[in-house]
Amino acid sequence: MTEHVHIAYRLTFTSAFHFGTGLREGLIHRPVARDADGFLYVPGSTLKGALRDRCEQVARLFDLQVTGPHTEDSDLGEANPNVSIIVRIFGSRFWPGQLYFDDAYLIEPDRAGFEPPGAKRGQKLDFRAWQTEKRTQVGLSRLTRTAQRGLLYHSEYGIQGLHFAGQITGLLSGFAADEGQPVTYSLLLLLAGLKSLDRIGGNKSAGAGQITCEIAELLVNEQPLEPDNLLNQLEEIEYYQLMREEVAT
Repeated sequence: MTEHVHIAYRLTFTSAFHFGTGLREGLIHRPVARDADGFLYVPGSTLKGALRDRCEQVARLFDLQVTGPHTEDSDLGEANPNVSIIVRIFGSRFWPGQLYFDDAYLIEPDRAGFEPPGAKRGQKLDFRAWQTEKRTQVGLSRLTRTAQRGLLYHSEYGIQGLHFAGQITGLLSGFAADEGQPVTYSLLLLLAGLKSLDRIGGNKSAGAGQITCEIAELLVNEQPLEPDNLLNQLEEIEYYQLMREEVAT
């Protein structure tokens, strides 16, 4: 079955975070990404990558077959019409994904805190600089575990406590998980991965990018559903592999 899905989510950063642009800006070697109005945002592609990794971890907990996108077996696995549940959600080179992962933007109350009353949108104000903090860092040698000469650099981080709202929309296909409430196993896994997200962005190993993720709204075929009620059925996902093998035979 195929279902049209709309998920509105909200991210709250409980630590500083970094989503880089790859371009240097003045004395800042690693600036953070900003939208056209100068506000920070979370790239949808970054969220998709972090969410895929978390969904793969959840799938392995239920002994589901998971093939990464860059393994030796990925070419043959992705060409198989009976694709894995991860490919059904996120797509592959041979199985185009049908979900769109929108960029997550700073919510309006937070935006208002960085521009005074009466300010015109797009006007550059010093208040917007308060969204970030600067850190001086040094590259470390993996061999000697000491600082490397000439690798002193400056990074920019978004401050903790900011809130971002985004959405995931599109089509999901797969086996129905419950005849009484027809949703797919793919949706159950996607919701579980989204709710379990706890880190995103760069420098996660150094403690950056810690988050909580809240699902604000879920629509399936334009009908509102309660995410927590669906997640109570998550243990049913262990039957997905059996159903997939039956279809293959």
